[in-house]
Amino acid sequence: MKNVLKRIIFGPKEKEKYWWINVLVPIIAILLALVVGAIFIKLTGRSPIVAYKLLFGTSGLLPGPYWKDHFAEMLLSTSMFVATGLSFAIAAKAGLFFIGAEGDFLVGGITATYFGYAKPFANMPTFIHLTIIFIFVIIMGGIWGAIAGYLKVKKGIHEVISTIMLNWIAVYLIEDWLVIGPMKANVKTGISGTPYVSNTARLPIILHGTRLNISIIIMIIVTYLIWFLLYRTTFGYEIRAMGYTLIYGMEAPKAGGVDIDKRMIQVTFLAGAVAALGGAFIVLGILFQYPPVFGGGYGFDGITVALIGQNEPLGIFLASMFIGGLRTGAAAVQLAHIPKTFPSIIEGITVAFIALQELIRYWLMKAATAKKKSYVKIQGGADE
Repeated sequence: MKNVLKRIIFGPKEKEKYWWINVLVPIIAILLALVVGAIFIKLTGRSPIVAYKLLFGTSGLLPGPYWKDHFAEMLLSTSMFVATGLSFAIAAKAGLFFIGAEGDFLVGGITATYFGYAKPFANMPTFIHLTIIFIFVIIMGGIWGAIAGYLKVKKGIHEVISTIMLNWIAVYLIEDWLVIGPMKANVKTGISGTPYVSNTARLPIILHGTRLNISIIIMIIVTYLIWFLLYRTTFGYEIRAMGYTLIYGMEAPKAGGVDIDKRMIQVTFLAGAVAALGGAFIVLGILFQYPPVFGGGYGFDGITVALIGQNEPLGIFLASMFIGGLRTGAAAVQLAHIPKTFPSIIEGITVAFIALQELIRYWLMKAATAKKKSYVKIQGGADE
């Protein structure tokens, strides 16, 4: 049975020869999106070259004026995109379409806020204070995510339905009750939203003169840990088996002794915990409080990031840098009289091409096999 699972997960050896196709698919999708975007810009009578020069020149992805500041802002966004992107990917590996990262992100943010300003913790040393905050963030985010897993296992409720509902419950529970009720700042201070977190709860800066903090270092470590968990542990092997055999009702893992129900709850807990880290980052490293209205959207952006990154940890990290760069440089394109929402269009087109990845794979595989046949034919002729 184990050998059968290996063949299901890793596929025939012939496919392993063309591993580079998995790398090229998102790259080609991005390039095609940029080409289509350039066409749209040209149709409006504006210069695509000027637009892209402004966009990428201030994205932090390429050297340029004030690169240090742009680079820092790009990495700040990257850390949050990685958190929600990994959240989606972890569940996807197990065959779950988990779109609850938005709610988990908010739960992580409000949890970090409370433990950031609450009196018993505010006077502790920074290291201890931050450690306590992140422990509770992981626990609360994980529990919120695991609710969806529990409902699927015990009640048969599809995770898409439960996570959508949990997202909205999180929004209304937090913004329409906690932030304007029990956690409301003292009116005399003139602060709207919650109180500000203490200085000991703020993430240490790692690049002087910018806002870049240790959140990016934390997510580099988390990305590695998720990769290790997925590809170097029995747990990861089992959840990947679940994902690859989803269409067959996960019968192969079940026959192999995998406790499917238990793994689903564990996976949703892990997905929720990772997404909650992003919420903690934005509170402890940027806002320093939970505002009256939280912009949000990072949870849904995580789906985009995960799709571009092919649900692979390293791919997600690189995709997060790309999306973070687009968001950082978004304001600059207005100098070319192009709406700052244009980078979001690029993201959408990229995902559209990612959706056509099987067609792109087919073209690449056809080109690779044709080249191989041509090479063999030439070699055969030379031997004669």
